[in-house]
Amino acid sequence: MKHFIRKNLTKSDIALIIILILIVFTMLFYFFLSNSNQHVEIYYADKLLHTYALDNDRVIEIEDMIIEIRNGKVRVKESDCKRQICVNQGWSRNLPIICAPNKVAVVIRSKQDSILITR
Repeated sequence: MKHFIRKNLTKSDIALIIILILIVFTMLFYFFLSNSNQHVEIYYADKLLHTYALDNDRVIEIEDMIIEIRNGKVRVKESDCKRQICVNQGWSRNLPIICAPNKVAVVIRSKQDSILITR
């Protein structure tokens, strides 16, 4: 097996493998770094009500809804809306949670996103 790998791999193959490994490690590093800078923005009727750090566990009550932040994720725990789509969405780390009947949006942003939006 060793001889097969040595004979068939060229220097460019080895360079490509090293580059791919570096890309994977860079993406993993960026993923973990960006999670630590994330926060949750809660909007009601298109107006920002609150901003909370995603790494601080808490339970928030807004307009007959209970929103929970735990372990770097957020969810709508309870809602009085009819179809319960926001509740059934479950935990989210990066996708927004929208409750159209209650006019509530839970958006996860990183600090870099906020800088881009405010400019």
